[in-house]
Amino acid sequence: MKRVLLTIDTSRDSGRKFLDGIESYISIRENWEVCLQPPNYLPGSGKNLNAWFGSSPPDGMICRDSPHTDRIIRMKIPKVINDTVREKIRGVSSIYTDSEEIGAMAANYFINRGFINYAYCGFDKMAWSGKRLDSFAATLRQNGCGGASNFESWEKELAKKTRGKHGLNEWVSSLPKPACIFACNDDRGMEVIQACKICGIRVPEEIAVLGVDNDELVCGLSSPPMSSIELDFYKAGFDAAALLDRQMNGETGSSEILVKPLRVYTRRSTDIIAVNDGEVVKALVFIRDNFRKQIQVSDVVKATNLSRRMLELRFRENLKKSIMDEVQRLRLEYAQKLLTNTTYPVYQIATELEYTDIEHFARFFKRMTALTPTEYRRQHSTTS
Repeated sequence: MKRVLLTIDTSRDSGRKFLDGIESYISIRENWEVCLQPPNYLPGSGKNLNAWFGSSPPDGMICRDSPHTDRIIRMKIPKVINDTVREKIRGVSSIYTDSEEIGAMAANYFINRGFINYAYCGFDKMAWSGKRLDSFAATLRQNGCGGASNFESWEKELAKKTRGKHGLNEWVSSLPKPACIFACNDDRGMEVIQACKICGIRVPEEIAVLGVDNDELVCGLSSPPMSSIELDFYKAGFDAAALLDRQMNGETGSSEILVKPLRVYTRRSTDIIAVNDGEVVKALVFIRDNFRKQIQVSDVVKATNLSRRMLELRFRENLKKSIMDEVQRLRLEYAQKLLTNTTYPVYQIATELEYTDIEHFARFFKRMTALTPTEYRRQHSTTS
């Protein structure tokens, strides 16, 4: 019987998803005896590591942002560690987020919504925050959209407040409007939205805000509800348990587990079209109202006062893509949400998008994602 200690904070959604992934792996393995970190409200919890496993150390550990990380690193047992501050730990199997892909996803998301003024709000002492900024700015530059404005760290902002100034408030007020702000995580995004409220700045009409982690409780309690990038903590937990299992069975050396971004969950904080061209806005509104139908480019053109050629030119100038690209993007996004968040059979989802048969829908979906609808659901479903 393998004794495994899990030191994972369950107060946030990411920790619970991480544990869910671990549970999925160990549920079919009868030779694991699991000890889970007690909740923080219990007397003495989090203070005495020995009390969690008795007089002898466990056979293995999975640790996520534990106050005992330094001690756990020194323990001569198999371990997998996720440390938000340090990310990669020399000689130890580590879990960390794919900040480069997260930053690129945020940039492409805002580009698709037609923004021309971009900004980033992060933490200057967190390496992952700097990586997200660099990737965000690089992706913007690659698409001809310029760079990103970085905001000072929260520590420096607090120092400004002691001098009677409010750094974050002043910063959001100084941005050209409309603007979009990519916040390094949901907590930072909440602070940005609060600063906007204090300054009388409308979200999303003047500033759109996007966070990271997609903690549904945090994002839902935000006012307005905050859009966020969901990370695959479930798979990270599953992979961490599988890695620890191999280590306890004799595998040597350290490995890395990368937490990948899955998708952007759009809520009210970014639900806006930031395009100054009135005819392109008409086209976008028509597409967003009708993308579930089998509309053609000619249908979109009829909603405007432009010729097809002129609308295509102005659409590409503003959004860096074609009219049909936008139609297909929204159709795919809708299909992905239904596959992920519902138990609708595939034929029903095809019907929702007015496909005449399931084969046409499946071909479209695989062309766009390289996966069949069933394969995509198996990998991403939240309902199973």
